Parts: sequence; structure tokens; C-alpha cells
Amino acid sequence: MSQDEDEQQPAPKKRVHFVRAKAYQNGSTGPLRHSILQVLGVLKVATVKQTWLLAQPDHEHPNTVAGGLRDLMKNKLTEQRGTTSGLPSKPDPSDTGPTPAPEPKSARPKGTPKRKPVRPVGAGAVIWGLTDLGLDAAKSTLPSSRKVGGRARSVGRATGAPHAMAVNDTIVAFTSPATPGTPIGTITDWVTEAPHPLPGDRTQFADAVLTAPTDGIPLLLVEVDLHNETPAFIAEKFDRYAEYFALTYKDPTHEGHHCEADKLPTWRRRYPMAGPDSLPPIALVLAGAGPRGLNNLIDKVKDLTRKHWRPTSLDRWSHGDPFDFTGSIPILACHLDQLKEHGPRAEIWWRFGANEWQTLDDALAHTEYRARVQARLDDEAQDAHNAKEKRLEATRCPTCDRRADEFDDQRCASDGTKPCRDCRQEAAADAAEKKQQAVRDAHAKRWPCWTCKGPLGGAFDSGLELTEEAPAEALECPSCEIDRRNNGLGRLLLPKPTFSERRQAKKQTPDDPWWEMRLLHAEKWPVRSSN
Repeated sequence: MSQDEDEQQPAPKKRVHFVRAKAYQNGSTGPLRHSILQVLGVLKVATVKQTWLLAQPDHEHPNTVAGGLRDLMKNKLTEQRGTTSGLPSKPDPSDTGPTPAPEPKSARPKGTPKRKPVRPVGAGAVIWGLTDLGLDAAKSTLPSSRKVGGRARSVGRATGAPHAMAVNDTIVAFTSPATPGTPIGTITDWVTEAPHPLPGDRTQFADAVLTAPTDGIPLLLVEVDLHNETPAFIAEKFDRYAEYFALTYKDPTHEGHHCEADKLPTWRRRYPMAGPDSLPPIALVLAGAGPRGLNNLIDKVKDLTRKHWRPTSLDRWSHGDPFDFTGSIPILACHLDQLKEHGPRAEIWWRFGANEWQTLDDALAHTEYRARVQARLDDEAQDAHNAKEKRLEATRCPTCDRRADEFDDQRCASDGTKPCRDCRQEAAADAAEKKQQAVRDAHAKRWPCWTCKGPLGGAFDSGLELTEEAPAEALECPSCEIDRRNNGLGRLLLPKPTFSERRQAKKQTPDDPWWEMRLLHAEKWPVRSSN
């Protein structure tokens, strides 16, 4: 069957008629009463509708659940705790006002059904709770390790229990199959009024705790608050949670170093299923006002609890890892009306530190914050890279076009205005080579060394080769001059050429500088007479 054909199939109808148990006056069955006790064992008090949505949501009407509650009341397991409006569920017998006479059958038009008796106007829904016997019976329906707690005797007594009803509505919106979207967990995955002991005989109670790892929610603490509570009052709860999370205990069996044994967090013993990267997440569900009022309340609580949900190493003075939430409390907030209308998987959650509404999974993972901060970090890194590239481009050598990062030693690089050290050295070497070649060419036009007959400037590329042209009177290369001094000989002395020799040389070889060189040499170092 194709997907389109599957989507066109009508949804299965809810059952309306059920086999009634003859052993009970209202016909409730054993599984139904078991489910009702299970729900009341967790919620402590609930209306018929809330119990129906959690115990038997596949029933089309809550009548069977109401019958089961009445059968349990016959067995002294349940009792009525008033109504959600705080008014009695039945007329007050002390009321001496006239009782209206029943309408005679003849007064009704033909075909008009008989009117059913109703509760007084404004009485609200009846609140049901457990008796002491019912509490014991409810324990048998829950896991053996579950601590059920007390029966909440004062809840629903002439107050309407608005907070308890809001907590119930929150659990129904999360868990009931009747909720929009995909439900999370079952009723047995919830614990209400979970105590968290604090020093000084104080206790921070969580309105509800959800542990549904199979549905992707290993742990979620839920705080339900009405709009009549101040932001400071709500923020103080997170101060107490932070105080509880900071408690440690000493475990001698700890595998780590013995000095760390007394640093193990106490909350880990109670919530071992929590993730290792942060403290247990807390969902703040708000009700009792319009969207604007609740949004303003969320903003004020967010500002007051900033120190608890910010990344651990990120503060005003340092720029640490913006994704280190090891010591931070993930705080989420939503409107109860939105939760009931769209379900827990919808984009109704505001994670403190985020900038938009998200789904529950994204809010717990802080997806929007991580993506936004990572994008900002990427932009900053790109800007820094561009600035670095710009600085490096400004260091290109005008001769070899190399940047500073292309040198093994950046001290050799150019500053962009003059050549780099290598180019300067190469230019100096080229200039020296040209100069040397010019000196060699000048020496080549003169007579070679008188003694060794080699280049007058010395052997090429030797350490003694002259870099400047030898004086006009020089007749020997530097090597021969050094050898002469090392051997104790004096300077080379030649007799002064005669006038006829010079005249004859000018006629025969007018371009030969030898006689001029010899004449200058003899004039500077004349041969002395032995006399």
C-alpha cells in the first residue's frame, strides 16, 4: 500500500461500548481500576477528564473512568476532594431555599428528552484523590522502587487546587496519546513532588520529574508556575536547585584519585541517567495569563537566573568556551496553553540563552544557540583570516612577490616598501659580480702579472682577487706580491725605460700601456744605484 493510500485510510474509531464487570455496581473492569490507581498514585489528585486521558485515552468518553472512580470509592480507595472552582460539587443541604419541583412529563413537548441533573452552575470539575487504603493499593501498581509519597490530604479542599491541576495538565499534555503530535513517556515515567534535600532541613520539591529515555528524554525536571507568582519567587527555585546540584558526597569506592572522592555530585546518585555535559534540565511551564504576560515573565526570570544557565567559562571578563555547559543548568520555558494545544514536540520551547522558539529536542541540545554562536565564531574567524591575509598581502616583496608567510624566517621578509633580505642580497651579489667583471675587463686590457704571467688582478674567484682596479703603476698580482714579501724579497724594481724605448713602443704598439705602466712603476719605485 502506498503512502498516499495509507494517509487516505480513516483513523480507527475509539471504542464506545465495553464489557461491563458484573461484580461492581458501575461495571468497571480490573484493568481499568488498575490504570486509575496508577494515575492517582502519580498525580495524587485529578479530575475525571485528566484521569481518563492518562488511564484510558482509547475510550471515546470518560464515562467508564468515572464509573471506575465510583467503584473504587465504594471500596474506600478513592474520595472526592471538592471541585476545580472551589465550590461544592452538590447543593448545600443547609440551603433553605425552595427546591424547584420536577418538571412534569406532560409539560415537555413530545420528543424532547428528559433533562439530566447537573451540578450547580460554576461548580467546576470534581477532583478525585486517594484514601490511605487507596495509596497502599496504588503502590502495588507502580514499580517497586518508586516512592509514592503521601496522599496530599490538603490538595483540593475548598481551593480548587489550581497548581495541582496545572501540573496534571502538563503531564497529560506530555504523555497522553490524545495530545497532539507524539507523546513522551507513560504515566509510570513521572514522579510528582520529588524532594531534593538541602542543608538546614530544607527541601526543594520538583513539581514533576520525567524519565523517558526510550523517547529521547533521559531526564527532565518540570516546574509549573502560575502568573500570580513573582519572577523573584520563581528565580529563587533555581537558586535552590543550583545549591542542590552543588552538593557532593564521599564515595570510598570511587575509581579515581582518592582526593577526588569527596567531589562526586550528590544528584548523580539520584539521576544517573542524566547526560555528562550539563546539569539536569529544568522545564518551566507557565500558565494563568496571556501570551504577552507569560513572555514578559519568561524574560524577567531569564535575567534573574542568568548565572545558572550561561556557559560555565563564559563571563564578562573572559572569553572561554561558549559551549561548555558542564556546570550550567539547562532551563526551558513554555506556555501551558501552547503545550496543550500543540504537544511537547512542537516549537513551543524557549531555551534560556536562545533567540527563538524551538522543539523540545532542539531546546535540550541548545541547537539554535550552538548554531548561532558557531556562525558568529566562524564569521570572526573569517574576518581574522581576511585581516591576516590583508596584512600578509601588504608584505609582498616588490621584487620576488613573496609574502611574509612564504619565508622560513619572517625576519627576512619585506615590509612591502623595499625588497626582502634575499632579494637585497641577490641584488648586492649581482652588483658585486658586475663590478668584479668590470675590474677583470679593466685588468685584461693591461699587461699580465710580470712574475706569474696571470691576471693582474689575481686568480678569478680567489680570496686574493682584487675587487678594485689595480693602480696604474702595478706590475704584479696580489698573490705574487704576497709571495715576494713572505720570501723576504723586496718590492719588484725595474729600470726606467729609456726615451728611445718609449718612442719605439709608441710607434710600434701605440695602444700598449706597458711602457706607461713601467714608467709609472719606475718613477714610484726607482732602482737605486749600488754606489
